[in-house]
Amino acid sequence: MFISYNEACARDCSTLEQDLVLCEKAGFDYIEIRLDMLTDYLKRHTVEELAAFFCTSRLKPHAFNALYLYPEFLSEGDDEARQKELLEEFRLGCEVGRAIGSHYFIIVPPLQRDPAGGPYTGSWEDTFSNCVRILKELSRRAEPYDMNLCFELVGFERSSVRSIGQADAVVRAVDRPNVGFVFDSYNIFLNGGCNDFSAIGSVQPEKIFTVHLMSADDVPEAQRGQDKRCFCGRGVVDTGAFLQELKAAGYSGIVSVETFRPEYWAKTPEWVIPNAYKTTRAALAENGCL
Repeated sequence: MFISYNEACARDCSTLEQDLVLCEKAGFDYIEIRLDMLTDYLKRHTVEELAAFFCTSRLKPHAFNALYLYPEFLSEGDDEARQKELLEEFRLGCEVGRAIGSHYFIIVPPLQRDPAGGPYTGSWEDTFSNCVRILKELSRRAEPYDMNLCFELVGFERSSVRSIGQADAVVRAVDRPNVGFVFDSYNIFLNGGCNDFSAIGSVQPEKIFTVHLMSADDVPEAQRGQDKRCFCGRGVVDTGAFLQELKAAGYSGIVSVETFRPEYWAKTPEWVIPNAYKTTRAALAENGCL
């Protein structure tokens, strides 16, 4: 497997320029570029400059993070301005991806984003129909760019697609060669706080396009959130069991470390990125994945 860095790890204390240099220095094979950090980078640099970096660097680009869907997207009832804004994000990722050699785009199913909180209230039938419709259309739009879509289940109650089984049903119904999964160890754990990753063995293995690896703090269910993610080597997520299921499925691709931890953002990227590499590499080596 190959070690990748997701820019969320140092999101609030770094820039894409810094991440590129520090990831190359630390030893990462790949980097997952955040769309917001790409947009910021392009205020000071050109796409050609980014492409030139990857032409001369051992570090290579992998997936763009991320396109966040909403139920009405690309439907007759969609808000025109909202649709235009999201399609512009998608177009940006696809066009930059073609220029720099990135062929993966992470797609997140609809989430309940009301500040008051609470679970996602839409029905599974509507969610299934909406996700299949949207992914089919995005798949069509992605084809000219040689872009693959990585559908990411998110396990907490605010998500519309919470389990491997639900994500698998959507991907099978879409039935397009450029639509598959990103499996995230914490997002799978969030669905009931369970370290049983055996459902990975039930999906089409060629549809596992990429993987996110991290652990998380051991806190009560009500306190579990993306801010509780942490590097491997501690925490409640059985990252070893996760990696073993992936190995059993024949996966040998990209493994990217992704955290959204304010504690890390309060440090420097010179601290975050080497530690992200060291802990991820140790987890992969311990489980025979290098």
